[in-house]
Amino acid sequence: MKNYFVFFFALIGISVLLGAFGSHFIYQLTEDEKLVSSWMSTLNYQFIHALGGILMLLIFKQCAIPDKWPVNLLIAGLFLFCGAYYVKLGLKLYDPGMRLKYLNYLRPVGGILFVVGWFGAASVVNRKIVREAKRDSGKRSRRK
Repeated sequence: MKNYFVFFFALIGISVLLGAFGSHFIYQLTEDEKLVSSWMSTLNYQFIHALGGILMLLIFKQCAIPDKWPVNLLIAGLFLFCGAYYVKLGLKLYDPGMRLKYLNYLRPVGGILFVVGWFGAASVVNRKIVREAKRDSGKRSRRK
């Protein structure tokens, strides 16, 4: 679990660095408002899901949930959703006329992984809460 925390904290630091790079250099390199807007949107997703990953890990630890698959789905979603855009932008800066339509198909897959990861986390936590509630109600009924 410690490696997950390190990963997400590093990802937040990288988000800050990429945000500074984007706000100071990308517009100067491209002067394309749409690219800068997409860059900032991608950074927002990266930052929010990195914070969410830390929150998810803390809740899993507090609830003693050993499952890590929802966290892994968030990480995979980050690589596909954000990573595809960073690669696309880097290649566009290298060659502005380059067509990279296949990278456009990775972003929706990454977004789906985000959604499945969050709903999976809700399911895992709910299952834990329901089990504990049943266990606690069974103890109370035996006492009476």
